[in-house]
Amino acid sequence: MRSNTWNLVWTLIGAVIIMMTFVNTSDSKIVFGIEIDIWVYSGLWGLITVASFVSYLKRKKEEAG
Repeated sequence: MRSNTWNLVWTLIGAVIIMMTFVNTSDSKIVFGIEIDIWVYSGLWGLITVASFVSYLKRKKEEAG
């Protein structure tokens, strides 16, 4: 059985990163040597966060049922 804890960890990390993008005043972020807009960066982490949380919920439901 796969560990459901990692999905929750990625969800929490993503939520913290998204919150920190609103606190910091920078207009861009460098990811893998490429400068991207802060909204794109937040959007990517938002997708990761939502996907991890949905996966967490699905696995939790499978364990219960």
